[in-house]
Amino acid sequence: MEKGNVIILDGGMGHELKRRGISDDGTFVAGALANEKYSTSDIVENIHMDYLAAGCDVITTNSFVAVSIFKTSTSSIDALNMLLNCITLRNEKSQVPRRMIECGLATTDADSKQRASQLIIAAVARARAAIAKHNENFPEDKRKKLVAGCVPPLTECYFSCKVPLSVDCLIPEYRVILSTLLECNVDILLAETLSTTREAHAILRSLHYIHQTGKNCIPPLWMSFTVHDDQPSKLRSDEPLDLVCQSILHEATVLNLPLKAVGVNCSTPSAISQAVPILSKLVEGSDIKVCAYGNCFKTTTSEWIKTLNDNACTAVLRTDVEICAKDYDEEVLTSDAYSNFACEWARLGVSIIGGCCGSRPRHMSSVATALKDFG
Repeated sequence: MEKGNVIILDGGMGHELKRRGISDDGTFVAGALANEKYSTSDIVENIHMDYLAAGCDVITTNSFVAVSIFKTSTSSIDALNMLLNCITLRNEKSQVPRRMIECGLATTDADSKQRASQLIIAAVARARAAIAKHNENFPEDKRKKLVAGCVPPLTECYFSCKVPLSVDCLIPEYRVILSTLLECNVDILLAETLSTTREAHAILRSLHYIHQTGKNCIPPLWMSFTVHDDQPSKLRSDEPLDLVCQSILHEATVLNLPLKAVGVNCSTPSAISQAVPILSKLVEGSDIKVCAYGNCFKTTTSEWIKTLNDNACTAVLRTDVEICAKDYDEEVLTSDAYSNFACEWARLGVSIIGGCCGSRPRHMSSVATALKDFG
């Protein structure tokens, strides 16, 4: 399953779907719908298969946006309203807003959760089908392929001010996502692009509840955070990365949950290079792995956020990340440049390496080749 001592995770899906003709309205829901449409499901499977052919050991379900909670505005007032609505309606077992409802895929809270579950189930099916086809087409490839079930943020990525302050507000939705993935028997639970410790604790407590019911065996959990591109020692919520990971490692131990990896993703490769030593030091001497997978777009997430002109969420962000023009082709990091970062991460103690936004199968092919004999 490993290249040397490194597990190869797949790369980006959302932008790759757009490159292959899946149109979108800005919510990326069209990408999730592609899992179940006969005319487009092959596109999802083909992308998974391209990553497998590139040398990836683990492919992630195309379900990053298959959640109910969603907010399109970036106003701090709306974030406060979201929190107040969540608290007000908690006793009614309801939360607003809902992604499925906003996108016209459901009309009620119950329908919204059901629709999200359906999209997750379809996403797992596409990943499993891709592995089956790969194994049939490449019988000489004896490496075991695994499916990682995506456990995403419930609100807009990067905007920590959108995440409700109460962990309890997040648990009902995470229980739906996690229960669905567990019922589908995914091999790994991949909680990714988390910008706050609240999300992480909500996921752990949701899993603990599910585990207490005794209905499902809990597979390994990998948990990854997005950090500031210019302050990689901090999450986008400004919480210190080391303290956040110490906190979740402690809670996972107390709750007897199989947290097997912590990491950083959806940040610039250079930011990740600065963040992973913090994690490597933190897990030194344990059996917990460090994972890393970065963005490949020339425009950093911090720079993109600043273009939205929402001072309430972006006042602390800067754009002093150094950019080397020769490392980019059409505003995307070259495969060779990305594999150089991957090798650097491996030397820093990272043992799970993939790609995030803007990365493509060619990036992961270069990474797999570069890391083949690592260690």
